[in-house]
Amino acid sequence: MPKVYIILVNYNGWADSIECVESLFKLNYKNVEIVLVDNASPNNSVQQIKAWAKGDLEHVPKRKELAQLSLPVRPKPLTVQYVNASGELFNNELSYDFTLIEADENKGFSNGNNLGIRYAMNKGDADYFWILNNDTVVEPDSLSSLIERYKSEENLGILGAKVKYYFQPNMIQCAGGGTYNKWLAYSKQVGNQQIDKGQFDNKNIQLDLIIGASMFVDINFIEKVGELSEDYFLYYEEQDWVERSKKLGFHLGYEPGAIVYHKEGQSIGASQLDLKGISRLSDFYYARNKIILTKKYFSLFCLLTVKLSFVLIAINRLRRGQADRIPMLIKILMNPSKHFEK
Repeated sequence: MPKVYIILVNYNGWADSIECVESLFKLNYKNVEIVLVDNASPNNSVQQIKAWAKGDLEHVPKRKELAQLSLPVRPKPLTVQYVNASGELFNNELSYDFTLIEADENKGFSNGNNLGIRYAMNKGDADYFWILNNDTVVEPDSLSSLIERYKSEENLGILGAKVKYYFQPNMIQCAGGGTYNKWLAYSKQVGNQQIDKGQFDNKNIQLDLIIGASMFVDINFIEKVGELSEDYFLYYEEQDWVERSKKLGFHLGYEPGAIVYHKEGQSIGASQLDLKGISRLSDFYYARNKIILTKKYFSLFCLLTVKLSFVLIAINRLRRGQADRIPMLIKILMNPSKHFEK
């Protein structure tokens, strides 16, 4: 039975991570190792997760309609394997329920996932990797569906799932991923905010990207394409992975039988259902990384139109009452290599 590493990155979202892990315990495919990476959360997330693992902290689902995906909980205490950012074990358990990696600092979404990927690669027994957002819960047969689909298709690179909104479970966030406009560096999620009536259960949907909330790949993909790029910190990492993989002959896939419920943007203050509530951090990297990705993979003409599109971005910020963010956009255009400064 192939070994699957399920990698989650936690940043200040310990309650979401706990709910996600409890749902992963209920998967009907059992040859998995859950790897939870804490990205140096400043809110005592690690201590809270450890308390839950001991049985000192109760898990309470945030949505009653989806409570069955994480309840009843696995009996406590849980056996946890603790690993540091260098891959060194704090303990050496022969059998354990999940692995917790503690990063020394927050170097972004990609770096957190890469810590998990490196840990799995060093163990040498990985067949598949499921990169999954920590603010998700999954249907029990989701992983089985992903594996069967991956086995059946040659040159499959990143495989996406049907991602639905956790707080509106009958509404689709995306059918696997989305389309990408290289002239504006803009992606549009397929099926976004549509009620799920089975209209996206066709596995042959054409996609330009797979949403980062759920990305399934195999060991061959990792060995040939490599880890997630750490140029971005947040956003556009999945598009970078796609562009690199396309050059090597891989294509994207979508498995509607794998259903993931996503709380979306819980740790960074970003939700497509509440655009005015998008944090400065999220807004910064969403704008900055348009330029980073376009420079890496597309023509100078694309770069020009992407930079011109900042005029539209500025107008949208004015319409949202966020005029104070326009100087931030100007700084991005002047020096896109800089990271976010509070």
